[in-house]
Amino acid sequence: MTVVNLGTQVPLSVNSLAKTLAWAGGAYYSLYRFLPYQESENSANVPVVTMQDGLAANKTERVIIRVSLEMTPDWRTSDQPFWVNVVEPSAVALPPAYLRV
Repeated sequence: MTVVNLGTQVPLSVNSLAKTLAWAGGAYYSLYRFLPYQESENSANVPVVTMQDGLAANKTERVIIRVSLEMTPDWRTSDQPFWVNVVEPSAVALPPAYLRV
């Protein structure tokens, strides 16, 4: 499990839900962009997380993050919120670039 101490590691500039998603997605990409899984039978392996930037049709700059999280087998019937049932891919530290400075 990659432990995150919200009080001391998350940069103070991460102060909204959108910025939290961008920060967490970027950190996840830094750690797991080369970790493959097979999304469906007879398909090629794909990374568990992808991240790219782009210019939308309305000319706004965008960052596009796609993440696939493994869930516990019984997550659909669990009494816990769904995020509690996420299976961590490994136990690694947050990349230094994502730590509070």
